[in-house]
Amino acid sequence: MMNNVVAINQNGANVYEDIMTFLAQHRMASVNTNLKYERNIRDFFMYIRNKEIENLSDEDLNIRNADVVKYQAYLQQIGLSNNTINSYLAAISSLYDFLEVNEYPLKAKTVKVKQLPDDSKSYGKLSMHEAETMAQLAKEQVKGQEKSALIRLAYTTSFRKSELLSLEWDDIVYNAEQNVYIVTVIGKGQKKHSKPISVDMHNELLKIKEQAYYTRYNDNKIFHLSKTTVQDMIEALKQQLNISEQRNVAFHSLRNVLANYIKETEGDIFKIKQQLGHSVLNTSMKYIDENNDNYAEYAGIQIENKIDDSIFDELSHEELLGLVKGMGNGVGLQLKVAAKKIVEGR
Repeated sequence: MMNNVVAINQNGANVYEDIMTFLAQHRMASVNTNLKYERNIRDFFMYIRNKEIENLSDEDLNIRNADVVKYQAYLQQIGLSNNTINSYLAAISSLYDFLEVNEYPLKAKTVKVKQLPDDSKSYGKLSMHEAETMAQLAKEQVKGQEKSALIRLAYTTSFRKSELLSLEWDDIVYNAEQNVYIVTVIGKGQKKHSKPISVDMHNELLKIKEQAYYTRYNDNKIFHLSKTTVQDMIEALKQQLNISEQRNVAFHSLRNVLANYIKETEGDIFKIKQQLGHSVLNTSMKYIDENNDNYAEYAGIQIENKIDDSIFDELSHEELLGLVKGMGNGVGLQLKVAAKKIVEGR
């Protein structure tokens, strides 16, 4: 029977054709899902068999569960989130279910592994003030200018660590009409994402080229920092700022700094979607709808605790100035922006 099955596959559709048939099912439901599944499947067989899917044979499909477990560990090693890894392996599992139904000599359960825990909300929050302070303190470290610029670019653009570390100088283009620079990366699903940065931010990046050690590089990349170096940098900064481990702050926390600011000051879900580069609004809705455990901020409490504006009249000039300067979160940034407009309007 097994020999007959192999013969059917050899005389009929080959492995590649059947994989494309499988992918065609998902194309009807979503083009994005189809592209993601194809990329995941290609990556998997390149790792397992060192082959493109166009060159796979029936025998190449027979793999051990231990190989899939190793692949899962490899994806963790290169820094992918648990949810992304689960998504990668779900594509493989779905493909093998399809192949087994179509009488390939394999067992779909071979590729099924235990899912990794959901880590979509595992990263702690950083305030704008903390992020800005991190960028300043990072200058004291080895490759300080480079690390500082990386941090600033991270919370300004909300790009992911892997996207930032892959940036090349050619990925930044000046927009003369608006006097900003446009930074473009290739993100999830091989989609292009572009974000503006200020002239000042671009100048901070250019200062990296002025560092003595930078002359050894000629690969056009902006950053020459390993993921381990970035992790060590964040851990050192957390110690300097007395950020406890319980807060679970990581480099990824910088990605959400501006989104948190928008959430606190405007609550504009569309701006959050734009800032984080989400392809669908539902992803952003999950972000803004996350539980708020600070019960004092609930509208039902705040409406009962109205404080008259005259409270400011009771403060001295020094006290009022100290209060304004002490606002380190989104409110503080709003005040600075408003103050700048007043000064420029004089």
